[in-house]
Amino acid sequence: HALRTPLAGMDAQLAVALKEAPPALQPRLTQTREAAARLRRVVTALITLFRTGGELQWQDTSVSALLERLPLKDAVVTASGTDIVPCDPDLLSAALSNLLDNSVRHGAKHIHVLASLDGGQVTLTLRDNGSGIPDAQRQLLQQALNEQGPQEGLGLGLTLADMVARTHGGRLQLLPSDLSGPAVPGATIVLHWPDPAPHPLHPAHPSHAADAP
Repeated sequence: HALRTPLAGMDAQLAVALKEAPPALQPRLTQTREAAARLRRVVTALITLFRTGGELQWQDTSVSALLERLPLKDAVVTASGTDIVPCDPDLLSAALSNLLDNSVRHGAKHIHVLASLDGGQVTLTLRDNGSGIPDAQRQLLQQALNEQGPQEGLGLGLTLADMVARTHGGRLQLLPSDLSGPAVPGATIVLHWPDPAPHPLHPAHPSHAADAP
């Protein structure tokens, strides 16, 4: 509450300010409110990680249902593959929320999430159509994630998502652009972790679109 209450109050004050401000000031106030919303998501992720203490609440979780509940503006999220995966849904929600927010801030209008559960390994692959990550920078960011060291441009979104993957016993990977043809804009991020207890084959679902509210 010591963190969430002031942030909620900040959002309420910004909402009032947006209604009362002249048109010339509204874009700046909107940007400030969006930044505050990102901060709330980061705080939520950190609190969730702190509360787990490394002890996950494993549940069979619907990827499509989880994505529908995440706050997102100005982008469409689609999902395909295996719908039900084992994870801590609160932690995975925090990781995905930050990754989706990163995609939108880098110009993505469409984000696709492909889930798979194969050979005791859970894999979530996020592909977006944003500006992408230059390969040299991608390699530096991946090295920083691997070494869990500081890197300019790494940002809290990637760091938190990697922390969530590691807490599940897995990793986060930044994949290079498709090398089979002309450079394709966008980023591809993979979260993977071992299934703690092999399940029967989980049902797949057709492509699912969720327009952000």
